[in-house]
Amino acid sequence: MVFNPYVRGGYRVGARWLGATRSIFMVHNETVNIWSHLIGFVLFAMLLVRTFFTAHSGIGLETPPAGWVTGADVARVERIEYATRWRQAIEKDRIDIRRIDENMRMDLDESTLGNLMNDVGYVLVNVTHELAEHLRSGEEAFKVENRRKVLKRSLDGAQKVLSVIEDHKHDEQYGKVVVHAGLLKEKLNVLRAHIKNVPDDPEPAKPAKRWPVYVFLVGAMVCLLFSTICHTYCCVGFEEGAQMWRLDYFGIAALIVTSFYPIVYYSFYCLPKWRRMYLSGITTLGCLAVIPTFLRRFQDKNYAPLRAGLFVALGLMGVFPIFQQVFFVWHIVPTPVEEAFLYQLFMAFCYLFGAYLYAYTIPERWSPGNFDIIGCSHNIFHLLVVVAAYSHYRATMIYLTWRDHYTCEADHQLLLDWYHMADHFRNPDVIA
Repeated sequence: MVFNPYVRGGYRVGARWLGATRSIFMVHNETVNIWSHLIGFVLFAMLLVRTFFTAHSGIGLETPPAGWVTGADVARVERIEYATRWRQAIEKDRIDIRRIDENMRMDLDESTLGNLMNDVGYVLVNVTHELAEHLRSGEEAFKVENRRKVLKRSLDGAQKVLSVIEDHKHDEQYGKVVVHAGLLKEKLNVLRAHIKNVPDDPEPAKPAKRWPVYVFLVGAMVCLLFSTICHTYCCVGFEEGAQMWRLDYFGIAALIVTSFYPIVYYSFYCLPKWRRMYLSGITTLGCLAVIPTFLRRFQDKNYAPLRAGLFVALGLMGVFPIFQQVFFVWHIVPTPVEEAFLYQLFMAFCYLFGAYLYAYTIPERWSPGNFDIIGCSHNIFHLLVVVAAYSHYRATMIYLTWRDHYTCEADHQLLLDWYHMADHFRNPDVIA
C-alpha cells in the first residue's frame, strides 16, 4: 500500500470495490486527490456546456478589446465589425417581432382588423428575414439600394395599416389590437433605421470552429475523471491498483496532447500545412508516450522522476510552434497572442512546479507523517493541474475571440511575407 515512504498513515487497508466507493466520503490520505479532480471534472464539464451554447448562439464571443493589435486591415475590420453588430441587432428584432406576432394570433379573433394586424406582423417578420438574409447572401453594393426600396415599400404598407388602427385607440373594443399595434410600430421604426444603415460591404459573421476547444475540454475531463477513479480504487488490490495507475497515466497523456489542439489550430489558422504537421506530430508522440505507462516496471516508485520527466518532455513540445510563431512568422506579435502567452507561461509553471514537487516528494520528505491527510506533494500537484488546465482554457478563449472576429483578416499584414514564402497565395483553401 505504501507508494510514498514519507506518507506514514491514512491508508485504506482491506477495502474492496464497494468499500473504496464509500471511502469517497471519508477522510484518508487520498481524499484531497479524489475531490480536487472530481470537482475539476465538474468545472470542465460546465465549461464544455458553456462553449457549446456560445458556438450555437449565432453571434460568437464578445467583442475583443479596442486596443488589440491584430494585424488586420483596420478599415476592413471596422466594416466587418459594423456588419456583425448590425446582423446581431436584426436577429434580435426578428425574435422580438415573432414573439409579438405569436401573441397577436392568440389574442385576436378572425375579424377584419385582426387579420390586418396579423398581416402587419407577417410583413415585419418578412422584412427582418430579408435583412438578415442580405448579410448572408453577401450582395454586391450596387444591389443594396434596390433591396432597400423593396423593403421600404413593405414597411410603408405596414405603416398605413397601423395608422388605420390608431384611429381606434380610444375604442375599448380594440384595446388588445391597439396594444399590439403600438409594439409593432416601435419595431417598424427600428427596422426603418436598420434599412437606412444597411452595410454596403455585407460581410457575414463566421465564428471560428469550436471543435479544437471541445477536444481540449474533453481531454481535460478524461484526465480528471480517470485520476478520480484511480485514486478512489487504487486501494482495492495490487493488480487492480496497477490497472488504475495505467488509467491515470493515460489521462495525463490525453490532457497534454489535447491541450495542443486549440492553441496550434487557432494560431496557425491560416497556415494549414504547418497546423496539420504540428497536430499530427504531437498526437503521434502522445501515443508513443503512453506505451511505457503500460509496462509494469514503469509503475515502480523508483521511476517517479522518469514518469514526471516523460510527461514534461511531451508538454515541452509546445515550445516549437510558439518559437516558430514569435521568431519566424509574425512581423509584429498580435496582442491576443501576447495575452494568451502569459496564461500559457503560468500554465507551464504550474505543471512544471507540480511535477517537480511530485518527483521529489516535497514537502512530506522534510517532515514525514505530517502531510499524510493534506498538503503532500501529490495533493499540491493535483490542485496545480486543475489551475493549469483552467489557465490554458483562458488562453484558448483569447485565441478563439481573436479568430471569431477577424478570422484570416488577422493575418493580412502580419503573414504577408510568410504567405509568399509558403506558396499560400496559390492555395486558396488556406483555412480548410
